[in-house]
Amino acid sequence: MNKRTKILRNESEQMAEKISKDGRQVLEDMVLYIRGVDISAYDQERVRRDITQMILDGEQRGESASSVIGEDYHAFCDNVLEEIPRLTAGQKVMLCIRDACGAVSVLALLYGGLYLALAAGYGDLNAAGPAYIEVTLGKLLQFVIIAAAATWIARIYYRDPYKSRYKEYARIIVSVGIVILLSQCAATALKQTLFIMHAVFLVPIAIILLIIYKLLDVRAG
Repeated sequence: MNKRTKILRNESEQMAEKISKDGRQVLEDMVLYIRGVDISAYDQERVRRDITQMILDGEQRGESASSVIGEDYHAFCDNVLEEIPRLTAGQKVMLCIRDACGAVSVLALLYGGLYLALAAGYGDLNAAGPAYIEVTLGKLLQFVIIAAAATWIARIYYRDPYKSRYKEYARIIVSVGIVILLSQCAATALKQTLFIMHAVFLVPIAIILLIIYKLLDVRAG
């Protein structure tokens, strides 16, 4: 996220603090919907600030958020977003790479930390067993499936935040279960060894991926 986008976000958050609890709930649902639309982060924050200002101004006049926005928040957002340019194919690819780098970096740290903790438990960080990771085709595919699913599941929630929370949680739980099953099947079935590496090398890999994530995030706006 670049500087101008951060400024808009801070302005929106400061204004949102002045809105009533019910108004904030309406605003949060609308912001979730906006997050799922293929527009730049700057445009998302610009729309968020404008809607926040509208709700705040309405409440200061004694009107509720529903009175200002209308009962159909979804339709209101669509009308506001209609004139905003969508992301190009290149920008979408860049965001996918950004999200993948973020997800894989977190997984790398978790994976590396787990193996190093096991090695420390054995009392030898150079122990041939626990400190070294045998990277198989299945494990690599498992990594990719989990990283891709993390981004996809987030988009499921953003796409329609007006649905019942219970239905949404059920969809997410089912999706997570399917991802775990598929990734575990891949890890179990494809045992061809690609290479072996020490767990400590996952730390610099994760740091590099986080740097790439940050650079792409700033570039994306």
